[in-house]
Amino acid sequence: LRGVSWFLASLVIGVGLDVIQKQLGKDLTGEEITFFRFLLGAVTLLPFLVWQWCKQGFSLTPYWKIHVFRGLLLFVGLVLWCYGLLLVPISTAIVLNYSIPFFTLVLSIPILKESVNRDRWLTTIIGFIGVLVVLNPQDVSFDKRSCIILISSLLFALLDVFNKKYVCKESMINMLFYTAFFFFLLSAYPAIKHYSFAFTNNISLLITLGIGANLIFYCLLKAFCYMDASALAPF
Repeated sequence: LRGVSWFLASLVIGVGLDVIQKQLGKDLTGEEITFFRFLLGAVTLLPFLVWQWCKQGFSLTPYWKIHVFRGLLLFVGLVLWCYGLLLVPISTAIVLNYSIPFFTLVLSIPILKESVNRDRWLTTIIGFIGVLVVLNPQDVSFDKRSCIILISSLLFALLDVFNKKYVCKESMINMLFYTAFFFFLLSAYPAIKHYSFAFTNNISLLITLGIGANLIFYCLLKAFCYMDASALAPF
């Protein structure tokens, strides 16, 4: 119950952030919104990181390569998702995004060594059948570009699996901070290239977005502390 509650909390916060991003989109480019979301997310975590250093002593994470990989997965996944939204109807993209649970379940077996029971397989496969019905690859009008959304879903699922794998090995603050830090580094060039100089008029919303991004990830990691990734996937 605690695991599911944390997971559902992450979804609720995510909906709120979608509304904020939609509002910010009136003045800022998508590249800017994404950049400031993770830049301010990292900045708001700095006091907690310093507090951790004061308590445990200064030390860089031994898992920095994993954090770079996680940041890269998140960055490429979001880029493909945003690009896919330009190519296919948004209703199709949203349904195709429901393939994440199936990929999570499959990847959790070799990477996390989780034991997936019949109920988990059944609920996840039923959902994936719905994805195939929408995708309908045998239809002559099938748009192969829809596969871009599926690739982004695969990357998001792989990210969830690695989050689950390292949430018990790494501190929560490090998991949150390094994700935001490496993502904002990767997104810096696109943001500068599409800079609109309108961020000062929306600074309060951007700060809220950065804090909210941390809260989503915190709730998701807490959920992984209580449940298997394959058990959360159907939710």
